[in-house]
Amino acid sequence: MAGLNIPQDLRLTFEELPIPSLEPPKGLSSDREPPLAPGAWLRLPLIVCRTGANYSIIDGCKRVAALQSAGVRKAPCSVIGSPLDSLQAGLLRIELNCGRKLHLTEKLLFIGWLQKNCGSEVYHNATAKMGLTAAELHDCSALLSLSDLLVDAVIGGALDITVAPEIAHLAPVDAQVLINLFSAIPLSRQMQRELAEWLPEIAFNRGISLQNLVESESLGSIVKNSRLNAPQKAAQLHGAAYEMRFPLYVRTRDAWVAHSRRLNPDLSHVSFHPSAYFEKNLIEIRIKSGDGASLQELMGKLAAIAAPDWWKLIDPARIGPEDR
Repeated sequence: MAGLNIPQDLRLTFEELPIPSLEPPKGLSSDREPPLAPGAWLRLPLIVCRTGANYSIIDGCKRVAALQSAGVRKAPCSVIGSPLDSLQAGLLRIELNCGRKLHLTEKLLFIGWLQKNCGSEVYHNATAKMGLTAAELHDCSALLSLSDLLVDAVIGGALDITVAPEIAHLAPVDAQVLINLFSAIPLSRQMQRELAEWLPEIAFNRGISLQNLVESESLGSIVKNSRLNAPQKAAQLHGAAYEMRFPLYVRTRDAWVAHSRRLNPDLSHVSFHPSAYFEKNLIEIRIKSGDGASLQELMGKLAAIAAPDWWKLIDPARIGPEDR
């Protein structure tokens, strides 16, 4: 790697070493890393370098953990003959792991270690070899500054990495409430972001705790409803929170429904559909008909609706008290 004198011709000797003599590299291993699948790659020799009386693991930390769990006392090792300092050993460990897909935990470890120990040139070269996009690098760097609660939630898959910084300002008890909710119902990134913004605001405006809001009949019943599948729960939860956060929308929706029913010439064969949450001034009309004569009759009835009434369906802001 640029900027450091790592020997290019690393000579290796093969030895079987006692597992207690093998030490994980400082700052480059974590209990958060997923365990190795049983039996996977256990016969592949570890790569280690000598550090005093013991050896530092350059590659194979998960294999060592798996071997220890299996009660194995010695591990096959490829020992690097050239002396390496801790910085060289760490960079070599990162480089040896760049040829595979990295777990998020490993990305965080490597990025954090590089930030603490390397200059900008080496940092950028190393993260480029890891195959990280600029967005990934930004998100991982931001996550490193957050609490263990949020980091563990992201690693565990409950919390989207881009949403974690947005709830970092919450008290841990409230952040945990959102994490529990997102664990119970898989939500898209956008839904997580919106609920993370709306729910604390709703709870504050109502003078109740976030926990009480999530457990309320309006939201809690959706989470507990066993007859709904995950996408249905996500849609209903998002819709219920939207209605709580935007009461004007609820009033507008109810007025629009009343007006549309009054204008509809045949509720069983004609339906009006506005854009989601009235975000666009659009309307979709669906007509069901089994023959040409009835279709012509329906089209005539629709054509008889006055233009101002159509405008009220297209743009609900035009609906007045007299239309409700």
